Amino acid sequence: RVTALVRADGAVALGEKVGSIHRIGALAQGLDACNGWTFWHFKTDGKLKPIDILRQKVRAEMGEA
Repeated sequence: RVTALVRADGAVALGEKVGSIHRIGALAQGLDACNGWTFWHFKTDGKLKPIDILRQKVRAEMGEA
């Protein structure tokens, strides 16, 4: 389990390291690459869900505008 901070500029901070959701997700796992949309999760209603759900919701809302 890894906890990171999402900064106001949208970057992710893991200790002293700062970068994209993909780069920091890879770093957290000791990998060269990572799909941050599926690696990182948020908690809602007591359950963890991938942040990709949030991205899909925003995309859908933008498509309606």
